[in-house]
Amino acid sequence: METAPPMTEETATLEPPGSIAVIGAGPLGIEAALYGRFLGYNVTLFEAVEVAHSIADRRDQPIPMMPDRCVSPLAKGALDAQAGDDEPKSLPLSIAEWIDRVWLPLTQTDLLRGRLRCPARVSAMELVSAPSDDGDDSDLEDDDVPPDFRLRLAEGETADFEAVIVATGAEGTEIERSFDEPVDYLFTIGRQPTGDAEQDFAGGLKQIVAVYASLGGRADLDLYRPPRG
Repeated sequence: METAPPMTEETATLEPPGSIAVIGAGPLGIEAALYGRFLGYNVTLFEAVEVAHSIADRRDQPIPMMPDRCVSPLAKGALDAQAGDDEPKSLPLSIAEWIDRVWLPLTQTDLLRGRLRCPARVSAMELVSAPSDDGDDSDLEDDDVPPDFRLRLAEGETADFEAVIVATGAEGTEIERSFDEPVDYLFTIGRQPTGDAEQDFAGGLKQIVAVYASLGGRADLDLYRPPRG
């Protein structure tokens, strides 16, 4: 699986609570949004159809990996905190249970509640000058301030963000871009699946770690790694 694209500038970092758009509310998109919220970023999650749409047509099938590997430690912690210690917890066995017990509930946890825009299809994105600290965005020649990404939704609405993570798989190629890539602060995860769902999911989690480590200007920022005892 491809890795998240590297920053083109060593200084291309973004401190919390910088604004991040995650496009695609599949498993990796939700994980990317949750990861950003754990770090304190202002994250908005966009989904064109429904949560976990990419796997929703296989609801009756078993999950394509071992049950203990279908939930990241970060997601499990968020779900456990929301459910409380007294509520019995069981691992999902079918894709329907995976969606209904993991991905939908995660969008309603304290970290992500109110941050999902669905249905909201992002049709295009462009670079626009970021507003200055005093709110004046008329200076288009300020090279010290990186541009924002303006997302255009199918309904005609626009929204600006400092960074974007595209987690839509091959469907991400349908988003029109008015700029050439690579470009700072734009990341793509999960674009090239291998056919092994467990490997793809684990690889996608590694991409998420790489994205946020890059934004934090750090060589490693792995919230999935168990803490040292």
